[in-house]
Amino acid sequence: MYTSNQFSLDTFPVGCMITDSKRRILYCNRYLEEYHGYSTDELLGADLFTLLSKASQIMYDTYLVPILVRERKCHEIRLCMVSHCNTALPIVVSILCDDSANGKFFWSISSARRSDRLFEELTETKQLLEQKVSLLRRISDTDQLTGLPNRTAMAKHLDQKIIEQKKDDMAFALAFVDLDGFKEVNDRYGHHVGDKVIQLVAKRLASNLRSDDVIARFGGDEFVIFLNGRFSARLVEESLSRLINKLAEPFEIDSVLLTLSASIGVTLYPQSKEVEPDHLIRQADQAMYQAKLSGKNQICLFNVDNEHVQQSKQSELSAIKAAMEANEFELYYQPKINMLTGRVLGVEALIRWNHPSEGLKAPVTFLPVLTNTSTGVALGRWVITSALRQLQTWLQQGLDVHVSVNIDGYHLQHSHFLHDLSNILADFPSLPKQRLELEVLETSTIEDVGHVYSVLNACRVMGIRISLDDFGTGYSSLSHLRDLSVDTLKIDRSFVQNMLTSTGDRAILKGVIGFARAFECDVVAEGVEALAHSQQLIEFGCECGQGYFIAHPMPAQDFPDWMDEWHQQGFKKKFNRNVI
Repeated sequence: MYTSNQFSLDTFPVGCMITDSKRRILYCNRYLEEYHGYSTDELLGADLFTLLSKASQIMYDTYLVPILVRERKCHEIRLCMVSHCNTALPIVVSILCDDSANGKFFWSISSARRSDRLFEELTETKQLLEQKVSLLRRISDTDQLTGLPNRTAMAKHLDQKIIEQKKDDMAFALAFVDLDGFKEVNDRYGHHVGDKVIQLVAKRLASNLRSDDVIARFGGDEFVIFLNGRFSARLVEESLSRLINKLAEPFEIDSVLLTLSASIGVTLYPQSKEVEPDHLIRQADQAMYQAKLSGKNQICLFNVDNEHVQQSKQSELSAIKAAMEANEFELYYQPKINMLTGRVLGVEALIRWNHPSEGLKAPVTFLPVLTNTSTGVALGRWVITSALRQLQTWLQQGLDVHVSVNIDGYHLQHSHFLHDLSNILADFPSLPKQRLELEVLETSTIEDVGHVYSVLNACRVMGIRISLDDFGTGYSSLSHLRDLSVDTLKIDRSFVQNMLTSTGDRAILKGVIGFARAFECDVVAEGVEALAHSQQLIEFGCECGQGYFIAHPMPAQDFPDWMDEWHQQGFKKKFNRNVI
């Protein structure tokens, strides 16, 4: 890269000056001081006419300015300069006007007496100015850390290639590359090592591409690769798999061996509908996030056929992200009780969205779109953190209570789940971990049973209680109990609601309660909506319940008053206990 000293205008053999449309002198080199007696300091900000004779001032206004407005340049114009000691000096000038709205004029000034050298000097000046402009353009399109094209350069390249495609029916693939685990490298070794990693990654990527492919650094640990040619899904995955394998090879930096991986999203062009360059990049970016959520270190191809669905999903996700930033989400809490004794066992945290125009929204209206998304993972962290903060407040107020939160399978399968959970718990060092319970939908664990079981067992080792929610509605219920130690089974509300009229549901309830006894688990019945439900459940051997008959989900600030009233009169009234 050239340094500024190599292109210092003070070394030019001619005068160099910049003026604006109001004739103010914005810059001049040392030539004017050495040959005409003016110092740089006294010229900066001065009127151009300070340097020109009366005749040259008239020529500037009536001849030069109109030419510059029309032609944007003029060459070899003879003027008369007035030196610092008031001597008239004939000069020859060439002027260029830039194309920006600022309207700056770039002057080249030389002595008219040197007419035999004028052409050579002007040619040299022009060449050096062109080099300077070229250098500035190159810098504006280059990532300074890696020397690769930057985001701006890639956008220009895509614009040009899409124009060419319309003429020549060309095709290409666009890949979005994001390093896995790069943040940990920065955190552990510092940003200077992180910068070296980025430089080595850039070099390794570039050296494993074809000559007509283009790679750009988008910022951070993100790169975009333009793969020239017509690709099938199989061919593009084969090509990018080689890059993933190369990036998986260790990097040696300051005698430290570092191992990274990469997640890559890719989209193909042309497509059935016209698409803009920034849209292509978003497609590849979305596919990359899917690769991350699927376990990282892999390639995901963008599905163009599902793009409309994805666009709708992205719109919903954007709304949810905005709602998170605006603190529109709130946790409601529904009590769980011992229906025989009235003891409040704990509460289940249930998320609600206080939508500014649609009112209070239930989770079923917005949680499905969050499945397998980074936004869903972020919202899950917020739920756990908020529930623990509220639990800590209640314990400080003297309330004897446990809190449970719902955890979907994709949270447990996320590579950072245990790490994030440990960090959250570290923020509440005095909070007994056994006061937290994770309620896991059993149907959500069957895709990657081994991994989910290892994560849940790690949670139990930490002291956290585990509950299987909606037990009996999914598959492999018995294998869950056989392979995973859980603390509680929650009977799905559908069996409880119909138990009074359905002999089949009553049989299922008895079976689930029997399973709980056999595996030494607690059992809680959801959907208790009438006294008859509680009486039948107690008869079957299930004393713990949760449902609208007991209490609706309520804001956190209402729970202490509800609990106080429940212990004084509520339980006795609802369950026909004699008031002493």
